[in-house]
Amino acid sequence: MTMLDHGGLGLAFQRSLRLHEEKTAIEFGRSSISYGTLAAWSAAIGSSLRAQGVRPGDKVALLIGNRPEFVACDIAVATIGAVKLPVNTLLPTHTISHIIEDSGARALVVDPRLEEVAIEAVGDRRILLYGFGKGPGAGADPFIRLVLPADGGDSPVADVAKVEAGSPAALFYTGGTTGRPKGVVHSQRSLLSFHTAQLLEAEIRQHERLLLATPLAHAAGLFAQSAILRGATIVLHDGFDVERTAAALRDNGITWTFLVPTMIYRLLDAVGSDGAKGGFPALDTIVYGAAPIAQSRLQRALEVFGPVFIQLYGQTECPNWGTRLAKTDHDPARPERLTSCGQASFMVDVKIVYENGETLPPGEVGEVCLKGPYTLTEYHRNPEATAEKFLGDWIRTGDVGLLDAAGYLYLKDRRADMIISGGMNVYSSEVEDVLNAHPQVRSAAVIGIPHDDWGEAVHAIVVGDGRLTAHELMEWSRNRLAGYARPKSVEFVDALPETPFGKIDKKRLREKYWKGSDRGIN
Repeated sequence: MTMLDHGGLGLAFQRSLRLHEEKTAIEFGRSSISYGTLAAWSAAIGSSLRAQGVRPGDKVALLIGNRPEFVACDIAVATIGAVKLPVNTLLPTHTISHIIEDSGARALVVDPRLEEVAIEAVGDRRILLYGFGKGPGAGADPFIRLVLPADGGDSPVADVAKVEAGSPAALFYTGGTTGRPKGVVHSQRSLLSFHTAQLLEAEIRQHERLLLATPLAHAAGLFAQSAILRGATIVLHDGFDVERTAAALRDNGITWTFLVPTMIYRLLDAVGSDGAKGGFPALDTIVYGAAPIAQSRLQRALEVFGPVFIQLYGQTECPNWGTRLAKTDHDPARPERLTSCGQASFMVDVKIVYENGETLPPGEVGEVCLKGPYTLTEYHRNPEATAEKFLGDWIRTGDVGLLDAAGYLYLKDRRADMIISGGMNVYSSEVEDVLNAHPQVRSAAVIGIPHDDWGEAVHAIVVGDGRLTAHELMEWSRNRLAGYARPKSVEFVDALPETPFGKIDKKRLREKYWKGSDRGIN
């Protein structure tokens, strides 16, 4: 039986667990877990799920933070042929409740710290609740308890379920910054193709020590899967702490990590003017993405860390690798390339289309479309959204951009973030790039706010150094932006709100300006 025939992701996991039995799979705090222990642990979890009636195709929700339990459950779910449903622990309870209801999850496995949240989110729904460790000393325990590696006992051998290549393997929910989260279905074939591409594009090798500090329920969980499939070692942090991360990169032999731009900014601020590549001797690769990065900050990061950066561009519907900006493309001698998100990834095609679906030539701005073997199968129970997403074999990303003659993609904006001021299209990301280049700006977001004459006015929300003034920032933009694109007002804040996925939450920024309006444009 081959992985592409009937074994799917579960068979691929079991193969790697067997091949690397004595190697360290996960380091978490002061503990380490070998591939052999991970195999036994995940097999025991799978047996417990099966014993309660969880079958291939059933959805198993994982409400677990960055802990080894997440990885063990991930392997267990794949091995029994169930559908993985990761739930970000940073989401509000009502959103978790919506995901559980909308997905029709058969079981929910819960982080020890989140059992009360889980009970509130589940309400009176009929669902299997799983927890870890020992339950309450008195009273009924609503959770079925799963064993930990140190608990001992028999170590069952995993029985890999037979699954078809087109059967669902995962159900991911979108970030929901523009509405309620939608369930994105990916098949066994999709995820196996994805990991083939990711191992190549992310340059994950067997000897890697991967530091993962972003939520495993998001992109980091896919990197963890790739690491296990490759036989690498995951160094897992329960959240991002700048000092702890800097120390790990410097002293813990970390060769590979994934960061979002805000994390890079904080590391650069922590390193200060004394930062130099020599401070991170083992570090070979920093993959970054999930949000745009300021060009000035990226140039500074290259000075500090060296030529180790790979940028990814994708979305839940085409995970991580729609395009890739390679290490060699991060060349300060070609600064224009630093504003690109790279060329089409291995296995993926990219094109730009007009509103009617017509393909546009290089240099023309339109909607970015992607085609490849690891795009979504469908939106869960949402045929209307599925039909809107697809353009034949291609998917519409909702992003606005252009391709140059060499095939490099330059994003202009999310369609939802584009500002229409006086009939002119203003790409908020271009304005943000200009503002973020100011030496006294730490981060900036640009939104459109209602204006009686122009429809929308460009408004900047800025984290500065405490001395920067609105007048100075407007003067900075005067010769760098067209008149209609310059901020007409500036608001200083201590911090910009972020979504649970590390992106600036523009929906929250817009709320106070558009409150009472029935639409987000004027």
